Amino acid sequence: MTTSTVPAMAIGRTPTKAPPRGLVGRLIRRKGAIVAMIILAALLLAAVVGPLLATDPNAFSGAARLKPPSGAHWFGTDNYGRDVFARVVVGARSSLSVGLISGVGATVLGTLIALLASSFRWVDLIVMRIVDGVMSFPVLVLALAMVAILGPGLVTVNICLIIVLFPGVTRVVRSTSLVVAELPMLDAARAAGAGRARILWRYVLPACLTPILVQGAIAFTVAILVESALSFIGAGLPPDVPSWGASLAASRSYLETAWWMWVFPGAALVGTVLSTNVLIDDIRDLLDPRMTER
Repeated sequence: MTTSTVPAMAIGRTPTKAPPRGLVGRLIRRKGAIVAMIILAALLLAAVVGPLLATDPNAFSGAARLKPPSGAHWFGTDNYGRDVFARVVVGARSSLSVGLISGVGATVLGTLIALLASSFRWVDLIVMRIVDGVMSFPVLVLALAMVAILGPGLVTVNICLIIVLFPGVTRVVRSTSLVVAELPMLDAARAAGAGRARILWRYVLPACLTPILVQGAIAFTVAILVESALSFIGAGLPPDVPSWGASLAASRSYLETAWWMWVFPGAALVGTVLSTNVLIDDIRDLLDPRMTER
């Protein structure tokens, strides 16, 4: 005679909610990622909507010089009577657009070159020597030299940053693609008649997705920092285009008497960089098959 028994652990046990699946579902379980997404969303909203609500960021007013934050001027005014809030939100559009354009451009260019270098030996020999030469210079020094040659301006800054940042993407993605190129699945794909372009698109590129995302986020943050540094020394965006770096430069003589001139643009810059780094670190951990959530 056989009897069926219920496991002891199941007695009196209430069903637990299954953890969310998918990248977004696992990402929202991390408090740091949630805070980072909120900060980035607020900055993006300010960049899109803020300039429509703010006053002219270049409007001078001698009677309103160095006014502290108030209802009329939420972030106060600078040494020329310009509204700091207007300059921060319009500067967010400038800085974020430079970071996005330069980051995406450097990531796409670096990824394409890395895939070609991993597939063609002669391309690898030529390109990697160029990459080594570019990476031998500090990023800020090389960007400053290129801006000095081509002249300041939004387009020039984007082009310079793309040229300066793509070697880092190329080196990391190339190393990953070379490892993937030695996998047995690629030998099977070649035996099945798959062409080189299909192998790169179907097998190599998806395997390099994680380093591409990480390097793209790094390029985004570095582009914002370099653009702010160039604008800080007057070699970045034109003077009539508000920038976080230019706002910080204007506050150097008023660090104690007008703290609002550097606190708000500085907080926007630091918040953007830190939030992006925290978010991409969490995404990298979730996409890495070697990392398991506890």
